[in-house]
Amino acid sequence: MLAAGLAIAWLVVVVPAAQASVAARPRASVTFDGHVQVTASSGTTVFVGGEFTHATDLAGRVVARSRLAALDARSGDLLPWDPRANKAVDAIAVDAARGTVYVGGDFSTVGGSARHRLAAVNAASGAVAAWNHQADGRVRTLEVSASRLYAGGQFAAVDGVSRTRLAAFSLADGRLDQAWTPAASDTVYTVKVSPAGDRVYVGGRFETLDGSTQHGFAGALDPVGGGIVSGFAGRIRYQVTALAVTSDAVYAAGDGSGGHLVAWRPDGSLKFPTVQTDGGAQAVAVLDGEVYVGGHQDNVCLTGNGTQGTGGGFTCNGARATRHKLFSVNATTGAVTSWDPDANSPLGVFTLTATPTTGTVTAGGDFTRVGGRSQRYLAVFG
Repeated sequence: MLAAGLAIAWLVVVVPAAQASVAARPRASVTFDGHVQVTASSGTTVFVGGEFTHATDLAGRVVARSRLAALDARSGDLLPWDPRANKAVDAIAVDAARGTVYVGGDFSTVGGSARHRLAAVNAASGAVAAWNHQADGRVRTLEVSASRLYAGGQFAAVDGVSRTRLAAFSLADGRLDQAWTPAASDTVYTVKVSPAGDRVYVGGRFETLDGSTQHGFAGALDPVGGGIVSGFAGRIRYQVTALAVTSDAVYAAGDGSGGHLVAWRPDGSLKFPTVQTDGGAQAVAVLDGEVYVGGHQDNVCLTGNGTQGTGGGFTCNGARATRHKLFSVNATTGAVTSWDPDANSPLGVFTLTATPTTGTVTAGGDFTRVGGRSQRYLAVFG
């Protein structure tokens, strides 16, 4: 299914990567022994969550890190931060002003303390905070604004109070927000707050948002009341897995018949023609005028006029650029750049985080080789 109203027979040209592109060969960095599901940065630190139980530092030492870890984005080396979760971590959000890292997932303990799918830990020490809320289903995404923590996922209640896959908490007193109660009909995979703080963008597998089919799979909500922001009229007809939001655009990575990168202006009109791939797009980040995309694709379709392939995946019909699991486009035009790290694995890249203070992009996922070198489950490009 294609986004309503999208013309797909556009020519997307490949242009040389601008000087803003990060290097295609990853830096030496910490690696892990299992999937990296999520990354989030604050200053020069990148926080990492996933399904791993050990990390290997730059000295080659294997160190216990149970589903949570942190690295220095400048050196790529492992930091002492070590909260330890007993099951998968899928979401991380950093409240830098209060020195707190919020984590979500499918765990029941963090740092030895009972924490059901939600927890808060000290950003410096990793000590578990007193903040303690319980979600009755998996938490897939977290996002911090100036005043609130927003959560999305597969839950139907928080602390026994009905919250249909979306919830918010006050950063000031830690309480569940009683006024913010929008509902999604299916899993919410991504929540992002606009730079101005006036919108909360959400994406996922839901076909209705607050009862509206006009905002299925992606929509914008009021950050205080939770109502739908009708000024955003983006339309899409396939699952959205990740969002990146700038002052002038909303970039969505999603599935469909293969994968898609959609770029909307704040009113929901297309910023540039939708970029199609032969596998699902699962991660997106923006740095210095370039949009970085990760997924399980092997090709970016350059003409956009592909046909449905056998086995359920999109097949490029005509010109294509081979881009295994990672590619980038110009943030203004959508033109595919020559950036080509060439990662392996069938499942690909699950998360991308841009760290402006270091000019780096961190990728996490299922891969074990990137840019011709062994790089297990995490790579830092700069």
